[in-house]
Amino acid sequence: MATSFDAAVLREEFLAARRLAQQQALGDSARSGICRYCGQTWHPFAGSRLDGHAACLVGKSFKLRVGELLRMPTVTYAAVAEVLGVSYGVVRSWAYSAGVAGPVDHLLRRRMR
Repeated sequence: MATSFDAAVLREEFLAARRLAQQQALGDSARSGICRYCGQTWHPFAGSRLDGHAACLVGKSFKLRVGELLRMPTVTYAAVAEVLGVSYGVVRSWAYSAGVAGPVDHLLRRRMR
């Protein structure tokens, strides 16, 4: 699959964004049902490896970076997810946050303001 972005650079940006989010987390381990990043109610899916909302895993600047990539006609959600080692749903969450996908009044877009 041909993509028009540097996978290694994107992976490094992702790891840096994750480190920053983890440093700013509210605690080392979240109470059951609470996102460790934003402190709001969170319901993990069965088998999920996430420790909070997908939208909270990285900061606004990284989500906007992913949004820019997804606007390119040759870049897909699946390609970005594969490079970063996350699920399609996580990338979709970031796309909603960045304003690339979903309805204008979606909850994730309201959090980005």
